[in-house]
Amino acid sequence: MKQKHEFKSIVSETLLIPLYMRAKESRRKHPILDDKAAEQLADSLEYDYSRFDGAKLSEVGCVVRGWYFDRAVRQFIKRHSTPIVVNVGCGLDTRFQRIGNAKAVFYDMDLPEVIALRKELIPELPGNPYIAASLLETGWMDHLRQAHPDADFIFIVEGVLMYFYEEQVKSFLHNIASRFAGGELWFDVCGTMMSKHGVKPDSLRNHEAQIRSGLSDGHLVEHWEPALKLIEQANYMKFFRSRWGFFFGQILGRMTWLCYKFSSLLGYKIMSK
Repeated sequence: MKQKHEFKSIVSETLLIPLYMRAKESRRKHPILDDKAAEQLADSLEYDYSRFDGAKLSEVGCVVRGWYFDRAVRQFIKRHSTPIVVNVGCGLDTRFQRIGNAKAVFYDMDLPEVIALRKELIPELPGNPYIAASLLETGWMDHLRQAHPDADFIFIVEGVLMYFYEEQVKSFLHNIASRFAGGELWFDVCGTMMSKHGVKPDSLRNHEAQIRSGLSDGHLVEHWEPALKLIEQANYMKFFRSRWGFFFGQILGRMTWLCYKFSSLLGYKIMSK
């Protein structure tokens, strides 16, 4: 029997978008992201996903983003002896189910409402504990640092920060950077073309959630928080070009500077001060 869930938060409901896109992708013959857990989760919830079927750019973008951050996590785990992976604003993400291993501990963190739903649908497993908190709080950060004093941390913040105001984003980045030197922080952003002009991703055009912040130059974060050093700023459309269609994959996707005005993927090394 399918489960129906009434979300208290408009933003929390957006977690169903990447879940559905990953499930839909996983059913393709040659998927960018093979995610059987997402297929099962999407099927277990009673929800009208058809509202997202016209969002062709988000359909590819969500799975490219998941693939990109999976790659960053795999590389981090290979390079470190005691890696800790923290999925901030995890929603119903299934990264642990895709790439979890005995070497790394994977923490999934989100608001209490989301974690309660997650526990019903994806029970906690050894090596994959949950944290119920807001990314604007710092108690959970201090707890992680104390629980793993000698570990190296990688934080993935996927599909989250655009829903927060710039000052809130700056505060979050500072709180992470001041506690986890030697680690890495990876996240995606909407560009200034979207944040300043009220342009939404196609998956949100019929949704009440608002884009509240954006940036187009990854080096700007280094000015906000000097402990963060840019590893990479990536254009979604340079990956899997054939899946974006000719115009977006072969024409617009080669204009990196223009693509950054709409969205990009960012990775930072957290330096010692």
